[in-house]
Amino acid sequence: MSLDAIDAVDWSTIPNPTWHQCDDPERVAHALRLLTVSTTANETGDAASLLAGGGFVCSHAAMVFPAAYAATPVLLDLVEHGRRPRIKEAAIGLLADALGYFPTAGHNRVHTPYGTDVPLCCAIARLIRGRRSALLGHGKSGKHLLAEAELHWRMTIEETEFQPDGTLTALAALEGTPFATPGEAELHNPHSERPAATAV
Repeated sequence: MSLDAIDAVDWSTIPNPTWHQCDDPERVAHALRLLTVSTTANETGDAASLLAGGGFVCSHAAMVFPAAYAATPVLLDLVEHGRRPRIKEAAIGLLADALGYFPTAGHNRVHTPYGTDVPLCCAIARLIRGRRSALLGHGKSGKHLLAEAELHWRMTIEETEFQPDGTLTALAALEGTPFATPGEAELHNPHSERPAATAV
């Protein structure tokens, strides 16, 4: 299942922000394949090290790369259906790094089915929240990853109404943890190419 998901991604269209060969998205695909089929602790560790060493994340620099968004569903599949506990644990650790590390300058946004120019961390967090039940089955590490993903909230506006004082009241569905208001946000509109800054 995960191998098909890896092959379905056009890794060549994902940017490599550093231009270094070790950060090539094709290398991420290769490492994901190795992790998926690994059968020993050494094989699992080697594959996870490849992903942690560049292209997906760079652990020593605490950087996350654009390919992490495409790799996240594969890692979530491994958390849920991985053949060995070590594979599942490695996938959770890599997802935690992707969510917690910082993107490279100019490569901090991705296009998603629900919006363009979405912050990389928020796009990854939404994918993680979508596998809540699978992650809850992984004890402390799964719950911690979900708690971090919940901090990247998202609201889908369903109705709006302008108020006499110039503010806009909206009926919206909230994904993630409720936040203190007022809060800074980005408004992603399907009729606009770039998100607009706003306050909630």
